[in-house]
Amino acid sequence: MRFRTLLAAITLVLAGLVASPAIGPAAHAAPPPACTKTSSGTCIKGGQFCPKASYGKSGYDKNHKRWVCKGDRNHPKWTKP
Repeated sequence: MRFRTLLAAITLVLAGLVASPAIGPAAHAAPPPACTKTSSGTCIKGGQFCPKASYGKSGYDKNHKRWVCKGDRNHPKWTKP
């Protein structure tokens, strides 16, 4: 009887080591986007001028708010989408 109990316990332990987990690892939320830097190295702010090369593109401030570079094509600014 003891032998069967020991054998059953070993079988259960080995089955647990071989079997794959039913639930995979928890999915992590994506980190918030990093702020978009100005030419001086600071984060953008709403209303600031943006480079002409960024016209129509999105950027993020230090609070992870999204801004879009739009307005006058010669002097675009970061504005709310």
